[in-house]
Amino acid sequence: MSKHFAESGYVITGASGAGKSTLLAALSDLGYATVPEAAFAILREQQERNGSILPWVNRPAFMEEVLERNICNYRDAQSLRAPVFFDRGVPECLAWFQLSGLTLEPRHLAAPAQYRYAPMVFVAEPWPEVYVQNAERRASFERATRSYAPTVAAYVEAGYSTCVLPKVSVQARVAFVLEQVANMMSGHSRPGPVVRPTVCPQASGS
Repeated sequence: MSKHFAESGYVITGASGAGKSTLLAALSDLGYATVPEAAFAILREQQERNGSILPWVNRPAFMEEVLERNICNYRDAQSLRAPVFFDRGVPECLAWFQLSGLTLEPRHLAAPAQYRYAPMVFVAEPWPEVYVQNAERRASFERATRSYAPTVAAYVEAGYSTCVLPKVSVQARVAFVLEQVANMMSGHSRPGPVVRPTVCPQASGS
């Protein structure tokens, strides 16, 4: 693992359908390196080829594939120009295993320490006004939010601090994220682990 990469690979996680992918797309449009969500990529691939590695067909196989894809994405992203923004990451895979009633093996438990991201993780809170159900996001808003707390807790338990994204326009969210990243990369802000999601300092004008 590259120490430099572990300080410049930023995870954007949180609730399903809370604007993470939209934020990543906006960052990509500005020229920043981004990594799409592994689970959605696998869903699209499996549905296109009529595959069986789907959460409603073979959940254990799907969860294993999600973890492996996150690890592959992490490795591949080390060649990208920093900062790199990830739509979810390795630590929360453990929470998904547990929510699915699957047993965590030693190799699962070791993964968060082996594949480290920047010490601060951006968190998108549940946002019913923007939540949309589709072919890939089948769950109701209420059901989708059940995984929110365990997802964030997985990062806290792995030693990350959290920064809650404001519920504002995409442009304002982009400005907020870039200001926090600039502070982190310049060494002006080095937050420590927290026990629950907390709002980090607001970006200027947000």
